[in-house]
Amino acid sequence: MVICKVALEETEQSIEEIQLKAKVGDRVKVRGPLKVYHVPKTPEFGLGGIEGVVNDYVGLWKGKRISANLPYKIQFNMEVGGRPIKFLAHLKEDEFDVVG
Repeated sequence: MVICKVALEETEQSIEEIQLKAKVGDRVKVRGPLKVYHVPKTPEFGLGGIEGVVNDYVGLWKGKRISANLPYKIQFNMEVGGRPIKFLAHLKEDEFDVVG
């Protein structure tokens, strides 16, 4: 059995860095103009400047880092057309800022 300790240490460091960026439950704000097309009752929706909550981090699976392109699952609650809508969007680390 061969174990590569260098790779294990690098993965652990990466996980710690990821956890410092945003944790599940943190409020975040979308940085720039970003459009999504899966919001109910709207053909396209701009997320720029909208706040949401980190719902999950999908870049880890069974303790191992996987190559998820958009690893943060963010939940948004808002009103569209006078009706409350709750939806999820997957974002990268550089697409949002953690809000206090």
